[in-house]
Amino acid sequence: MKTAEERRKIKNAMPRTELRNSHVEHCKLLTNREMLLDALPKRGVVAEIGVAFGDFTSEILERACPATLHLIDSWESERYTTGLDHIREKFKKEISREQVLIRRGQSIEVLKSLPVGAFDWVYLDTNHTYATTIEELRLAERAVKMDGFIAGHDYCTGNVIDAVPYGVIEAVAEFCYFNNWRFIYLTLETRGHMSFCLEKIK
Repeated sequence: MKTAEERRKIKNAMPRTELRNSHVEHCKLLTNREMLLDALPKRGVVAEIGVAFGDFTSEILERACPATLHLIDSWESERYTTGLDHIREKFKKEISREQVLIRRGQSIEVLKSLPVGAFDWVYLDTNHTYATTIEELRLAERAVKMDGFIAGHDYCTGNVIDAVPYGVIEAVAEFCYFNNWRFIYLTLETRGHMSFCLEKIK
């Protein structure tokens, strides 16, 4: 566990980008990320980046009915080492008919390999650091269609239970400001681990 001083240095090292009204004026608030899935395009080409044991994968399949769902995760950490076996068993039917495709590896490396402009939307949920998240957002922009969406989890300042600071808010603000994207949805889960969804400003 990081000390208070280490946590302070992490937060101070992150950029502070102030959003403009144009980045938020079309944003709609939703109560949870399941409602976000209901609002996203159906029967599309989708990527979930950061899968763990596939709990949210089940929601994506049920609510968004994707034609193809790419599951991207390294399944390397001790916490998730059994995750891939669980995924293969849980989604055996969808994998066999190639509705679900497993792409094992680090998020940034796999995102680099995705075809340009092929995805209707992607959902990010990996380590929540500023450095990883900003790079994921930039690579996701390359992967989604011109009218595609970039969504993600844990739009919050950190994990309060383990006192782990996140950099998602800072990364999303910087990406929107410098890459000309805006919020279209933001969820308001009472436990604080909210989700965001972005679209390109036309």
